[in-house]
Amino acid sequence: MVPRLGVAAVVRLASGVLVALLLACSDPPAPADPTPASSPSAPAPAQVSPESVAFLQAKGWWPLEVGYFADVPGFSAHWAVMCADRLLQARGIEANCQSFNSGPPILEAFLSGQTQLTHYGDFPFWNTVDKGVGAVAFAVTGVNNEVALVVPVDSPFTSLDDLRAADHELVIGTTLGSYAEFYLASIPGLKYRIAGMSMRDAQLVPKGVDAVAVWDPHLSLTLDRGLGRKVDNVFPWYVPTAYEFVRRELHESAPDVVQAIADASLEALLAVRADPARAAKLQVADPRARGWTEAQARAQIDRYLLLYKPTYKYLHADFWAAEDARVVASQFAAGRLTRARSAEDLKHDFVPEYMARSLAARGWRVPTAPVFLPQGWSGVVGSPPYPPTLNAGTLTDPQPFPEPGDLAGP
Repeated sequence: MVPRLGVAAVVRLASGVLVALLLACSDPPAPADPTPASSPSAPAPAQVSPESVAFLQAKGWWPLEVGYFADVPGFSAHWAVMCADRLLQARGIEANCQSFNSGPPILEAFLSGQTQLTHYGDFPFWNTVDKGVGAVAFAVTGVNNEVALVVPVDSPFTSLDDLRAADHELVIGTTLGSYAEFYLASIPGLKYRIAGMSMRDAQLVPKGVDAVAVWDPHLSLTLDRGLGRKVDNVFPWYVPTAYEFVRRELHESAPDVVQAIADASLEALLAVRADPARAAKLQVADPRARGWTEAQARAQIDRYLLLYKPTYKYLHADFWAAEDARVVASQFAAGRLTRARSAEDLKHDFVPEYMARSLAARGWRVPTAPVFLPQGWSGVVGSPPYPPTLNAGTLTDPQPFPEPGDLAGP
């Protein structure tokens, strides 16, 4: 059995019965973590300074406003735990959590100043920066969330090659400004126009489209209910990710606040890994997660938060800047960003040192490369198609942790 990480804190929770969609998953017991938060090696929460509290109060950021996704359990369950367990408050930060169920509202909340801490996909993050809203990403919130091309069950298309050989311009439904849109742009030889729609619409594979590009958990629902057939997925073409980020002023004027946030985010992930069933309950207790059952949320947690070593959260600036330079170039060419930026430019908006310190405080090494790259991976980031990576489609068990080289010391 592969060990999973954990913490000791377990609280009682009453959750409502929400709208059930048809999806089943197993609920295996979670093994104990080698570094539980209550062990001597787990650091006590460091308190932010009075000066930083005064800064937040002067900015009108007291309480700190936190925005997170309710509708993507595989990326967000640890944010629900962070809020429920008051892990920011434990570090001296008064915080108020707001959940969102789609990209535009969570993006608008940060752009308008409604939130100061949030997370979402790479293109929305770069769109935020492009609009002149100072933001810095300090961690990866989730990576390799599967996106796939799905055709109607009665479609004559059975493969990506069939779609590329179509005798007409394809109509593909997906969410504009998302990494699903960039996935489509990454596929060479695909002639299409986008029918903009929400994921909740796209997952139904509506009439009038040749295909939809949908991400999990909507993808799993589509396939499990037999609403469509998967003919391609994102992994050879693009490495989708989402970032955790704060307003740049926090990094510049109250770095201990950002450090406390990074520490809380990692602690929350360990809590999910210690008790994923509880994390699923917390996730679907949110009214905005009304479309998912506990079983569905748990399936996504297993697939995305338990699969990789917890050190996946470290933001490898060189890797992600090289991959995201493609995203920025594509969107600038399409007139959706106002300026072109190189990979070196993009690194200016990454601050990986906070998560590096969070890992070090637990006695863990920063991984030399993203944990989803297999030993000897021959790909060149930024130059797809990519050889296979470690992802929900290629891993049958969670990555072992810790392995030789994962722990600090000789």
